[in-house]
Amino acid sequence: MSVHHRKLKQIEFSIDGTQFECQVQSWNLDPGIGDGERNYAFCPDGEFIEDPEPEPTLELTFYADWRSEGISAFLWEHAGEQAEFTLDHHPDIPAEHVRWTGQVRLRPGPAGGEARETEMTEVTLEVVGVPDFERVGSGDNGDGGNGGDNGDEGTF
Repeated sequence: MSVHHRKLKQIEFSIDGTQFECQVQSWNLDPGIGDGERNYAFCPDGEFIEDPEPEPTLELTFYADWRSEGISAFLWEHAGEQAEFTLDHHPDIPAEHVRWTGQVRLRPGPAGGEARETEMTEVTLEVVGVPDFERVGSGDNGDGGNGGDNGDEGTF
């Protein structure tokens, strides 16, 4: 198999049905699956690993938006609530379009920043349970139908 790479360019992201992707600068959906706990006993087969409970999180860095429909105000107004989220990754590339859905526990990020700097907010939202994952697109080679020539990305 040859190397495949892709630059992050587009997502579709909503919380409680409100689209916020245009405010997001970076994101990470961490499945939160840690190492299991290794246990031992005094017998020949006396080793086992207990599976940990997953603790998934959604880490967001976004441009602060305090308008009535902005993500900053939304998180402050709904702090402590659970809400549905949908995150579509590579929605513009049918062969690589995947989606995560689930619930997050909302919490506001800090407000403020440096003088004359763009106001940014970083927040980590706890995902309730394990998010659902699905493949939305179709296709088999991930090149968007153009032979791997997506400008500065693709299959080599």
